[in-house]
Amino acid sequence: MQNRHCLIWLKIQGISESMSYSSRTILAVDDDPFILDVVAKFLVSKGCRVINTTDPENVVAMAIAEKPHLILTDIAMPGIDGLSLIKDLKENPATRNIPLVLLTSSNRMDDVKEGLASGAAAYLSKPMDWERDWPKLQAILWLG
Repeated sequence: MQNRHCLIWLKIQGISESMSYSSRTILAVDDDPFILDVVAKFLVSKGCRVINTTDPENVVAMAIAEKPHLILTDIAMPGIDGLSLIKDLKENPATRNIPLVLLTSSNRMDDVKEGLASGAAAYLSKPMDWERDWPKLQAILWLG
């Protein structure tokens, strides 16, 4: 039902499901290269430009250099976890306005609440359900 609401909202805003996202850059962060590959293939198929990294330590610098329209990040990663990464991005004037989306394997309600309270625009669960999750990303990309 939530997916339907996103699609209705997009249509009310005049945003077509088939609009080109070629001008939209997404920075994807995950310690699992397989997940990054799956995410990148889907987003590229939708016309997005995707930059992948398995190193969360470099994300702030990458975001400053690349100016992505959205950052999609895992929570559980070695080094900096996704919640700390969000905090770092939100504290930096050059990156604080980039929408952040958490992509994680945890469905626990406490984790969802903590993720959204940290400043994430959305919380998506692995494995990705593109039919459910793509409309959420579309809305964030066009609002950002």
